[in-house]
Amino acid sequence: MAVNPINISGSIDINSIVDKLMQVERQPLLRLQQKEVSYKAKISAYGVLLSKLGELKNTLAELKGSNLMGMKASVSNTDFLSAEALDSASEGTYHIQIKNVATSQSIYSVAFSSETEEVADLSTFSSQRIQIQVGSNTPITVTVDSTNNTLSGIRDAINSADSDVRATVINDGNGYRLVLSSKLTGASNRITVKVDEDNNGVFEEPSETDLTGLSKLAFNPTYDSDGNVTGGISNMIQSQAAVDAVLKIDGLEVTRPSNEINDLIPGVNLEIKKGDGFSSTIVLTVTEDSEKLKTKLNSFVSAYNQLVNTIKDLKGSNEKKGALSGDSVLMGLENSLRSITTTNYGGKTLNLFGLTHDKNGVLSLDTSRLDTSLDNSKTDVIATINQMASSLETAISDYINTAIPVRKNGLEQSIKWIQKKEDDLSRRLELTEIALRQKFINLDKLLNQLEGVSNQLVQQMDKISSLGGKK
Repeated sequence: MAVNPINISGSIDINSIVDKLMQVERQPLLRLQQKEVSYKAKISAYGVLLSKLGELKNTLAELKGSNLMGMKASVSNTDFLSAEALDSASEGTYHIQIKNVATSQSIYSVAFSSETEEVADLSTFSSQRIQIQVGSNTPITVTVDSTNNTLSGIRDAINSADSDVRATVINDGNGYRLVLSSKLTGASNRITVKVDEDNNGVFEEPSETDLTGLSKLAFNPTYDSDGNVTGGISNMIQSQAAVDAVLKIDGLEVTRPSNEINDLIPGVNLEIKKGDGFSSTIVLTVTEDSEKLKTKLNSFVSAYNQLVNTIKDLKGSNEKKGALSGDSVLMGLENSLRSITTTNYGGKTLNLFGLTHDKNGVLSLDTSRLDTSLDNSKTDVIATINQMASSLETAISDYINTAIPVRKNGLEQSIKWIQKKEDDLSRRLELTEIALRQKFINLDKLLNQLEGVSNQLVQQMDKISSLGGKK
């Protein structure tokens, strides 16, 4: 039996060998990529932290200043009047009587047989104009021609002009009428309608104020002190007069063109709802509002606790590290929050007024204790909250504007350096893989050649063995 002196196989799994070798070669690149992912996670975490810091800072702006309490207005009869007190208002009591509310003017035309009946006589002048003005405001001019010479057409043209007048067409049972209503209240906002039938640029010529054609819509009357029409050009009919609101405040009679009045009592917005000829007296009381302070403090507590919880998540735990675990900026911020909200301000702490921390650093507000403190010494409460808010705002601003941006910038620069190193390593790894693959291809060829030589030797030895057997 022939013996193979060289046992060589020319079949090498080049891909498997090269892949395993490259796994070792890629370890430095993988470590860089892991570091890049970690740095990006830190940058993202700082972004979340900045957002929560900004929300807390916004609430602190409401806790500064002498009018921390806010003001409120109460009205003895809200059927007649409603009131809102701004923080700039002063405490006081006012006695108000209302004669009448302010109203806007409405006028209507003579009756037409339908809303599509022609209004202007275009047989002589095919294009005519209407000029409508409310008070001293800029007038609008509407052209009337064959395209819109109907009640509905004129209505639509007026409304398209986007003016201080609203136009409608109403069927009152006696016919269709064009109704014009001012969008503004008060005697100074009465409606004037002028007509230019010969289209020569001059309105209210004698022939343009009669009751024919487009002149049916002319309206420029005179009024008495109550807003009733007494003369002038009144081809349209007034259905509601434009009058000012008339009221008395502590016996002083005043008028206003609007029912929404914000210039009568400084810091107080009034809305007149009903008048009864001065018969009823409504008492308006403006006082400080502790509920507004509670609302501001609750907003602060909510934003503070959201930040505390965010810090906790970013720190992580022993079982699961957070994105900013062990970060000095985060730990410094946590210490600052606790220190500023527990420190002594002029012998007073927030704890005395109902703002307390639990063992996890979560803040809560005891409104009963706050009410008691306000009753005993409102000045101390406001001064302490002011000082805390100012101190915390300064600290937070430093983190928002300096500490965190500096840290983020450092991480961003590190990421750029890592990415450059990754690019360099990737190119080197490509070359390394090509070189390894070529080496094993060459080795595979050599083994194939050796296998061929081995086979030839085996054949020769087999021949020698067979010759020896014949002897």
